[in-house]
Amino acid sequence: MSRRKTTQQKKTVNILTAYSAEIEEHRRKLKKRKFAMAAEHTPPIGQAADWYWEARLHVPRSARDVARQLARLAGEGCEVTIPERSLADAVGTIDKAGRHIAYVQGGVKVLERSGWITKTVVGQKRGAKTTYTLEVGVRSGWFYQEEDELGADDQELEELDPTEW
Repeated sequence: MSRRKTTQQKKTVNILTAYSAEIEEHRRKLKKRKFAMAAEHTPPIGQAADWYWEARLHVPRSARDVARQLARLAGEGCEVTIPERSLADAVGTIDKAGRHIAYVQGGVKVLERSGWITKTVVGQKRGAKTTYTLEVGVRSGWFYQEEDELGADDQELEELDPTEW
């Protein structure tokens, strides 16, 4: 009596053969680390990674943590739309008072004040959509602006003291 494979069994075999190299790589890494790696721990890639590596040199820790997650979520692009609570969960760090959303809000505020991001909020309360646009910061080597063109906001940023963060 011969046993024929069902369609589902054939699909399973095809998937396993198609992804066997990736599965083995994942198993090897899992065996090495002893735990599954969360997406929040993967490094940023693409254009946003360049932005992150430059921004992290000029901002404090809270802003670095936020910048890393924004860069990871942006990938090759320069815009991220994510609720504040989800961003706070992705950052996963708390301040001295044990508040994780306030920690992220402080990091976003520093990134905004120093010109590394632009924050746009559409809607209110729980239905709000927050869009973060990655920008080139004032202290970056990429930033070029003539002294004549500096506006009042830019002059304030140049006078920004890192101890105020």
